[in-house]
Amino acid sequence: MLMKKCLKIILVLLLGSPVFAGHSLTTKFSDVILSGMKPGMVYSLKKERNIPFTIVNNAEEKRDIEVTIQLPSESQMKENYESIPDVSWVSVFPSRFQLGPGESIDCDIIISIPPEEEFENRHFQAMIETKSAGKPGGVGVTISFALSSRLRFSTGPRPEKIMDEYRQRVFAALQLEISPMSLFVRDEIPVGKKAKIDGVDFEVPQVVNKGRESYKLEMALSPKPQEYGLNPEYEELPAEVKVKIKKKKIASKPRSFSDIAMEIEIPDSEEFYGKKYAFVVVGNVMGFDIPIELFGRVYFKTEDKK
Repeated sequence: MLMKKCLKIILVLLLGSPVFAGHSLTTKFSDVILSGMKPGMVYSLKKERNIPFTIVNNAEEKRDIEVTIQLPSESQMKENYESIPDVSWVSVFPSRFQLGPGESIDCDIIISIPPEEEFENRHFQAMIETKSAGKPGGVGVTISFALSSRLRFSTGPRPEKIMDEYRQRVFAALQLEISPMSLFVRDEIPVGKKAKIDGVDFEVPQVVNKGRESYKLEMALSPKPQEYGLNPEYEELPAEVKVKIKKKKIASKPRSFSDIAMEIEIPDSEEFYGKKYAFVVVGNVMGFDIPIELFGRVYFKTEDKK
């Protein structure tokens, strides 16, 4: 039976297609991390999450390809994981095929975990080896090489260290940021009026996408700005000072800049003159299994009493 719920998947190097040792054989990911799996169940990456194991032949000639499951060597093992007890736990379909020049194929990775309780709350690792070889008996030199991809899965939650590793790799692949990370508004913000932080009257932070993919972000103010290492010369916004983000959802296109326009409204009261305030705007990148958050600090000073 295929499990369709409670399966979490991470693709490391989401945006890349690593090439092995100069050869023209590529795969769409080099490391897959899964969690929430249960002993006694059978899982299909392709059918349940629409994440196939894609192989591309970029060579100028046909290649005979074989995909096999291997036990990881000591150097291939990741911390907090153990080798699968048997390669029969994981299978690939199709596992043998031929690709012409420029052709690709989507393989399915099937994971079958035995039902014994001893396999609960454990973290396993296997290696997916993609081989390319010349035809046996062919004339001349026969060349063969292999490309290894790591498969990790847990019968329970992912180790927290793996979550941190994933976040760092995703950030590196995204090439997405809020800039500047610390914005100091040069001009003083008026008291008793609405000030538009839109790049016209006052500077504005931006979502900067340096990559080649589009992303959607949900923008919000952090309820705990002190967790983002604020400059101690500035104090958190009091409840009376209102900051409104004009556009709660931002579609960031490749190689683009998107303004995070806001309004700041400060009551016309003695206590708010000549103050230094700070807040943090966060952008949650949508479409990932775990929270991927960008942030930017905004510092400003209110006008002095005249």
